[in-house]
Amino acid sequence: MSIAYYFMEGTKLNKHRPFNIYDGHTYFLTGKCYKGIDYFCDDDRKEMFRKVLKESIERFDIKLFSWVVLNNHYHLIFSISNEKGVTSESLSRNEQDRLSPVTPKDSCLVRFVTNLHSITGKFLNEIDQTPGRKIWYQYWDYCLRNKADFWKHFNYIIKNPFKHSLVTSLEKSFQYKYSSNSEWLKRFGVDGLNESFIKYPVGEVFLGD
Repeated sequence: MSIAYYFMEGTKLNKHRPFNIYDGHTYFLTGKCYKGIDYFCDDDRKEMFRKVLKESIERFDIKLFSWVVLNNHYHLIFSISNEKGVTSESLSRNEQDRLSPVTPKDSCLVRFVTNLHSITGKFLNEIDQTPGRKIWYQYWDYCLRNKADFWKHFNYIIKNPFKHSLVTSLEKSFQYKYSSNSEWLKRFGVDGLNESFIKYPVGEVFLGD
């Protein structure tokens, strides 16, 4: 079955027409470590991120579609049912330059990311015995606009471990442990994931990392 006829809702995968999820409330989000430092440089730290992410999406009722954590940043695709789809694209240049607020400060998205950053930062500083050290620089959110936009960013996450040389090939990226990639590989197989890359090339997504 083609990858384009499925989407993930929470932790369950459902057959559906994918464009029904592109309602202005589905986000691609990037979080980067301060000064690009590799704070998540080993498996234990990445595993900690995975656990905190799981707890955070449950706490804030986030529907997580795809995720990946690398050595100094992460990407997520998720939806929040009660958000209004306010992103940096709706802000003035001065507001964008400030980077905050990208969304209203009391929004579920901001509280979710603040919680994720606060807890992971605290754990890392406990591990390294560096209380108060700044771990996270900022995050950027983007409201996905349509089916093609969704799948291009989805493919970007799938490819990211290969892009950053954590694996040696795209197909090894499909099995990267600290991501949702292996779950999608189980669902669609290698042929299904390769089909998505052909139909929605990652090269058309412009991102700064």
